[in-house]
Amino acid sequence: MKSKLLLAVIFFITAHTNAQTNWSPEQCMKLKNISSTIVSPDGSKVLYTVREAIMTDDRSEYINNVWICNADGSNHIQLTKGDKNSSNPAWSPDGKWISFTSNRDGKTNLYLLSLNGGEAERVTDVKTGVGTYRWSNNGHMIAFTMSDAASDKEEKNKKSKNDWYYMDEEIKQNRLYVLWLHQKDTSGKRIQKQLTKENYNVNSFSWSKDDAQIVFSHGKSPEANDGNYQDISIADVNNATVKTILNTAGNESNPIFSPDGSSFVFQFSPAPVDWPGPTSVVVYTMSDGKTKQLKSTSNESAGIVGWTADSKHVIVQDGNKTLSTVYVLSADGNSINEWNKNETSFLTSATINSSNTHLSFQLQSSSQFPQAYVSSISNYAPVKLTTVNAEALNKPLPKTELIKWKGADGREIEGLLTYPLNYKAGTKVPLILNVHGGPAGVFTQNCVAANAGTYPIAAFAEMGIAVLRPNPRGSTGYGAAFRMANRADWGGKDYIDLMNGVDFVIKMGVADENKTGIMGWSYGGFMSSWVVGHTNRFKAASIGAPVVDLAHQNLTDDIEGFLPSYFKIQPWENWSLLDAHSPLRFVQNVSTPVMLQHCEGDLRVPISNGIMFYNALRRRNVPVRFLVLPRQAHGPVEPRITMKVMQANLEWFGNYIKP
Repeated sequence: MKSKLLLAVIFFITAHTNAQTNWSPEQCMKLKNISSTIVSPDGSKVLYTVREAIMTDDRSEYINNVWICNADGSNHIQLTKGDKNSSNPAWSPDGKWISFTSNRDGKTNLYLLSLNGGEAERVTDVKTGVGTYRWSNNGHMIAFTMSDAASDKEEKNKKSKNDWYYMDEEIKQNRLYVLWLHQKDTSGKRIQKQLTKENYNVNSFSWSKDDAQIVFSHGKSPEANDGNYQDISIADVNNATVKTILNTAGNESNPIFSPDGSSFVFQFSPAPVDWPGPTSVVVYTMSDGKTKQLKSTSNESAGIVGWTADSKHVIVQDGNKTLSTVYVLSADGNSINEWNKNETSFLTSATINSSNTHLSFQLQSSSQFPQAYVSSISNYAPVKLTTVNAEALNKPLPKTELIKWKGADGREIEGLLTYPLNYKAGTKVPLILNVHGGPAGVFTQNCVAANAGTYPIAAFAEMGIAVLRPNPRGSTGYGAAFRMANRADWGGKDYIDLMNGVDFVIKMGVADENKTGIMGWSYGGFMSSWVVGHTNRFKAASIGAPVVDLAHQNLTDDIEGFLPSYFKIQPWENWSLLDAHSPLRFVQNVSTPVMLQHCEGDLRVPISNGIMFYNALRRRNVPVRFLVLPRQAHGPVEPRITMKVMQANLEWFGNYIKP
C-alpha cells in the first residue's frame, strides 16, 4: 500500500514538473517566429523570414534568416545562414532576383541574390543603414530610405567629448534615395542619387507605373509624435525635384500608387488630429488632384495593404474585436466587402505581391502557433506554407475562452480568459488581471505561448493561474466611438469595466477572490498603478513602464500630442484635471505589494515615472521591487532581458498568489 502511494506521489510530481517545463521562459526563448512573407510576382513561390533568439556569453539578440518555398508549401530552402541578421526580403519584378537587407558587413546594407544560385552581392555601401526599400516596376532601380550620417565635425567632437548639442536642432532625417542597378560611375560603384534634401523625415513611399515619380509621406522629424502629422509629396526621379501635393493640418500617410498610375491611395486623419479617432482611406486622382473617401471599416482604423491588379479596388486590414479582417474597398467609394469572412483564426501581417495577385499572411489562434499562408486575392482560400516550431506543436496549451460582461454603464465588454492547464470545472483558482497598453491597444486571439513580450501566459497556466485579458472602453477593434469612450476619463469607467470583469470571473466560479493579481505595461502600467491606489483587492501587482503623473509624462515623452488629444488641454491649462487622473496622487492609498519594471532608454514613458512611484512606495514601506532594464526602449527587445522579465513575473506572482 505504501509503495503504491509513493508511486502515485512520484507520478504526480513528475507530471507536474514536466508540465512546468513546457512553456517556461527558457523554453519559450527557443521558439521561432515568422517575421515576414512575400509571394513572387507569378504567384508560384514565397519568400519568408524566420526569427530566432541568439543567446551566447557575449550576445543576446534576435536574428532573421530568409527562406523560400513553393506556393503549395513544398520544397523549403534556407537562403541565408549564419549569425547575422538578414531580413526584409523582396522579389525583383521579373522574379529572377531576391533582395534583402543584412548587417553581415557591419552596417545594414542591401543585397541581391540570383534565383539561379551563387553568393549574395552587396549593392549599397551606406554610412548609417538602409531602411525601407522598393523595386521600381521595370526592375532597373531600387528606392530606399536612409538616415543622415554624422558629419566629420560631429565625429571629431564626439571623440574629443565636445559633443554638446541644442535640442531639436540639426535633426538627423530619413532621406529618400534611388539606386540604379545597371549604371555605374567611373569608380565602378552603382549610381545612387538623393531625392529629398528638404528638412523633413520620409516615412513611406511608392513608385508610379512608369517609374518616373515616387509619391511619399513625410513628417517634421523622425520623432514618433511627428508620424501623426504627415504630408504627402511627389519626387521626380530624373531631376530630383519635389512637389508637395497634400499638406493639410491633418495627417496624410502611407501613399500607394495604383497599378495603372492614375491615382494613389492614402490614409487620412482630419485636423485637429485625434489620436484615438477615426482614420479614413482616401484616393487621390493624379489628373485633377481630386480626392474621394472610400467606405469605412467597422473599426475605422484600417491600414492599407495595396491595390488589386485592375486598379478598381483597394485592400485594407483592420482589427475586428479580438480578430482581424481584410477588406476589399471599391476605388469609386461605393462598396466594401470582407475578404476573409467567417475566418475564425487570427489573421496578421497581410502582404501583397508586386503583381497585385496574391496575399501572404499568418494565421494563429490562442492554442495554435502562427504559420504562414498564401491565397489568391480573387478568392480567400488559404494554403498553409510552414510548420515552424514543429517540435512544440504537440505540447498541450491551455484553453482560452472569449467572455463578455457589462461595463460601467451597461456597455458590453469582451475579454479573453485563459484557464490553468487541465482546469477542472468548478475549481476556484488564482486569477491575474492583465491590462493592455494603448489605451487603444487590444487583446487578440494570438497564441498564448511565444518567445517575445512580457507576460508568459502559457507559463502562468502551467502554474495553475488563470489570466483575464479584457478589452475595456478605449480599446481598438470595436469602432472609433468605443476607442474614444475614455476621453478625459482615464481611471474612470475603464477602471470599472476592468473591475466588473474580475467580478464576473469570480461569479463564474473560476477565480478565487482571495488570490488575485494585476499586471500591465505602458497604459496597462498606468491602469495597474491606478488600481492599487483605489482598491486593495489584489494581493500583488506587476507594473511595467507606468504613466503615474500625466503632466510630467506629457512634458517628457516623445508623443507630445497624445495626452492633449485625449484630455483636450495642454498641462498648463488645467493642472488639476491631469492630477485627478494621475496614479501618483493616490500613492498614499497603496498597500498592495508592487514589482515595477522599466527600461532605461524609454522615450515613450520615461523611466522617471517608475522612479517616482518606486520612491513613494519605498518611503511608505510598501513592499516594492524595481527591475531596471538597461539598453531597452519602451519594452524589452533583447531575448535575455525578455526572459528575465518573464521569470520575474512568474516568481513575483508565485510568491503572492500561489495555487
